[in-house]
Amino acid sequence: MKQLNSEQKYIDKILKIGMKLPEDVKNVESKVLISLLRKRLRMTQTVLAKKLGISQAYMAKIESGKITPSLSILAKIFEIMKCSFSIILIPEIMPDELLKKQALKAAKQNLKYIAGTMSLEDQLPKEQNMQDLLIEEQNRLLKSNTSKIWEINND
Repeated sequence: MKQLNSEQKYIDKILKIGMKLPEDVKNVESKVLISLLRKRLRMTQTVLAKKLGISQAYMAKIESGKITPSLSILAKIFEIMKCSFSIILIPEIMPDELLKKQALKAAKQNLKYIAGTMSLEDQLPKEQNMQDLLIEEQNRLLKSNTSKIWEINND
């Protein structure tokens, strides 16, 4: 793979932080955080709602999950409670690994097409040669710095 530039290193750093979070922290919903923090601060829904300029009933719907607040409302809620609001990315896999997997899918599709035309002429390479070609095509796609690997059919 190519050398990572500063932007790539930065996003990888952020993603690695997200991956290191404990499982019970990764899946906490904003409604739970709002309720827990509000209660920890001994603040009522009425007080928080008043500071936000919304009704207590609306605040209750946010905390119960009946209403999903916009990001700007979430930021205001947490600002009132003196907390910074950030979005943490929690990747299933790191970008390099995802790129390798996607390039492999694209390489398989490319070789499947080529093999289809070759089989018409009884020119199919042996299985080991196909594996070598697959790896070679995957590497070519990874080096190409193009988005074509995402334009494949997922059949």
